[in-house]
Amino acid sequence: MHSSDVYNRLVKDENDVTGHIAYGLYKRAKAEFISKQQLRLGVTVIPEDVIDEFHASQTDYMLEFYRTSARQLLRNFLDSSYQADLTNEKQEIAQEYAGKYHELAKAVKPSFWFGVLQSITASFLFLLTGYIILKMNGVWDILLNNLFR
Repeated sequence: MHSSDVYNRLVKDENDVTGHIAYGLYKRAKAEFISKQQLRLGVTVIPEDVIDEFHASQTDYMLEFYRTSARQLLRNFLDSSYQADLTNEKQEIAQEYAGKYHELAKAVKPSFWFGVLQSITASFLFLLTGYIILKMNGVWDILLNNLFR
């Protein structure tokens, strides 16, 4: 089995992103194997039979391992990509709602003069209620008589 056989087994078509990543993982494993063999043998050119040994070790299980690793890499990439987008969206929504909240709070919050008017009205109603209660009990007339004697 050669690299082209592995490529054809990993990559279904030109749009198979997972297959292309899996093939890249296979090529990285092959490069690591060659580097280790160069160190082990003490040569720069690896004999063809040693490379054939690597190709023979690429079973269906190993190819599925490359595809699984590729899927995990893609999942991690997409998760991190979308996480950043989601974080930005959440921040934009929070800012938008904070602005709307402040506008609504400003519209609902009474002005200073409205508070003054409420105080004057409450004071007038308090005095009027007191007058009515005193007048109904006849205490008002007694107070006026005693006041101007």
